[in-house]
Amino acid sequence: MTFEEKFFGPGNRLRWEAIQAGSLPRDVQDRLGPFLSELQRNPNVLVLPRALEGGRVQWYVLCASPRATRIARDEVRAFLGPTYSDFEGRNAHLDPADAVEAAVLERCGSNAFRIDVPERDLVDAARERLRLLTQLREERPIRHARRLRAVGRVLRDFEYAILTADAHAASDLIGELRLAGYLSATNLLFLEVRRLAASKLWNAILTLPELDSLLAISRPRRVTEAIISAIYESRLRVFEEGSRASDAIQLFSSEIFPRFQTLYGSRAALSGYSVDASFLLAACTSTPPRPEVAKEILKAYVDSRERSYLVRIAESITPWTPPATFKALDEARAAFSDADIDRAYELALSLPPMFDRSALLLRCARDIGTLSTAQVALKSIEGLAEADQSRLYRNSALRRIRDSLEELNATAISTTAVHGMAVELPSTWMTWLMRLEVAAPWASAVSVAEIGAREWDVDAFAASPSAVQEVAELLLHDRPAWGHAALRDALPYVLEFCLAHENALRLKAVYESLFLILAVDEHLSLPQVSALVKVVDIRLRLGVTQDEYREALRHLSAAIRAVATPSVTTLALEAIELVVCAPCSVPTERQELVATVAAVFQRWYTRVSKSSFLLLQHLAEELGVTDVLPRSFSQPDLRAQTEWDALNGRRVAMYSLQESALRRTATVIGELCPSARVDIFHDHVGGSSALRAAASTADVFVIATAAAKHAATIYIEEHRPRTSTTLYARGQGSSSLLGALHEHLLSMRN
Repeated sequence: MTFEEKFFGPGNRLRWEAIQAGSLPRDVQDRLGPFLSELQRNPNVLVLPRALEGGRVQWYVLCASPRATRIARDEVRAFLGPTYSDFEGRNAHLDPADAVEAAVLERCGSNAFRIDVPERDLVDAARERLRLLTQLREERPIRHARRLRAVGRVLRDFEYAILTADAHAASDLIGELRLAGYLSATNLLFLEVRRLAASKLWNAILTLPELDSLLAISRPRRVTEAIISAIYESRLRVFEEGSRASDAIQLFSSEIFPRFQTLYGSRAALSGYSVDASFLLAACTSTPPRPEVAKEILKAYVDSRERSYLVRIAESITPWTPPATFKALDEARAAFSDADIDRAYELALSLPPMFDRSALLLRCARDIGTLSTAQVALKSIEGLAEADQSRLYRNSALRRIRDSLEELNATAISTTAVHGMAVELPSTWMTWLMRLEVAAPWASAVSVAEIGAREWDVDAFAASPSAVQEVAELLLHDRPAWGHAALRDALPYVLEFCLAHENALRLKAVYESLFLILAVDEHLSLPQVSALVKVVDIRLRLGVTQDEYREALRHLSAAIRAVATPSVTTLALEAIELVVCAPCSVPTERQELVATVAAVFQRWYTRVSKSSFLLLQHLAEELGVTDVLPRSFSQPDLRAQTEWDALNGRRVAMYSLQESALRRTATVIGELCPSARVDIFHDHVGGSSALRAAASTADVFVIATAAAKHAATIYIEEHRPRTSTTLYARGQGSSSLLGALHEHLLSMRN
């Protein structure tokens, strides 16, 4: 017997059989209509009437869950309340001896309650109010609410997006943070500057309305690096042609340094050619000049193409000898006032222990933002006399700086040892990972990892096989829940640190551990899958066993399936391209990967571009696995007019070191727009006459910066007319090249 038969069975004036037969009086059917329709739909909340002798009426509200019960209680009380019923929002004690209430208890348990209308005169009004409630519940629009993710997870995805140069994903993540209200407007601005820098939109950074405000406040080092690079690329790069160092110095000293002086206070934790060239220009312009900066920078450009230009700048730095009467403390204070933070710090180190020295070291450590300077500043306080320490703590500004630096220190907790070692501010990944295994949480763990990724010496780390192996093992250790969360949030910085070393073979064990952590994450996101593709690419190029190959491709397939968005199709094509270029020890796994990607394409057919469909077909043909594509696999109609028609009669040039990717991309473009002229270049030196001619005349030039020689990229940019279009593909393969061009063509249509 069904619940309906039990509820409307013998003993009730309204019988289920009569309802099924439609033999109820018209007025009764009209009154029961809303309730019976709810019963048939079986929603989260059912409202069913029960007529008793003497004209009394009861209603039973049946709910699907405790949450639905709580909401229904509030709604019923709002529509009826004590005015029309005896309901006051409390649980009703149903009688299991009663046949109807036993049926209700059997179906819903405690997720149901009863409403009594004690007065016969109120039955019609109560019924009308309940009818209105059910009608409003039916007409209420479905709420499509976005589930807010934890801020650490969103920021982790942002770092992955920046690491893989995925500007669109980075923009979406900034929007997610803004919508959730997690970060202040200033912090969102910091992220926006980094996104623009990752997209090489240098002019956009310099035209930000908030730029002057950015210069006036303390900034993350990565933001400072982005602004310095924007200034150099937009206004100073042009002087490299013809090696016009004197003109660059003149412009820097007259226009740039007076406005942006605070950017050039410290070079610590900053990297890149644009930064080095900018600090050389600052060394020429600052008072006094700093020839020691030039010596340090030129050491990294011994065999570089840019060395001759940098040497010409360095030759303009005039030697300077401080006056004999100049006191070291006064000189340090003057350097700090002139925003020459590195020099102020060096001078402060030579001073004897005293209050002024510690105060200056604290201020320098705050502006430099490295772990080593923070450690030195904190140690300097310990060497002060008790009176000087009290004086420092009474100074609110210095105390705040000291507290912010102390937060980075792992000894700020009561625990004193991990694995038998004294806990202190980590100086390597080994000590950082050990600290994550302590039960007491460390709030600054991710911040320290971000700083350490730039500060710790990757070459020294890679030169020690024992350190590499220990870090690889520590990455996979068990740790408290807070430690697991901190490691996952800091993983982009660990990967960034490893990618900074050119010889990936030395870090093979670490890449294997990073792969496992990324692959088994339950909360996969699109940026994280992009990072996984990068790690799998590195592992396959380094060499894997058959079991490792099988494991890598299966995890890659699972990750592609898990990300429910059409945007994953670009990453899926990158995944196939990397297995095309890598040795294959298990051909069946490669076929399974292609089949997985084909299924994803079929699922998102209306959201996938024609170029992507064509590229997948070509990749399957190259691998000889077209048979794994479904027979119903839909291909694009190339005869229909598309955005690719904008290339009719135009010249497209592409540069990448991956010759196969260039050929594949050119073939697809030729099929999409036969009248377009496509030239491809893979010069390893960069400087051929053909490349120069293409850079000067091509309507669109696409550069795969991830697979390009720096010298060749600069050569192309130097010879590109200002009005011509230059695009930068975020990845190395054909899908990235086609994606960059496709986005440009779409923007032209809009």
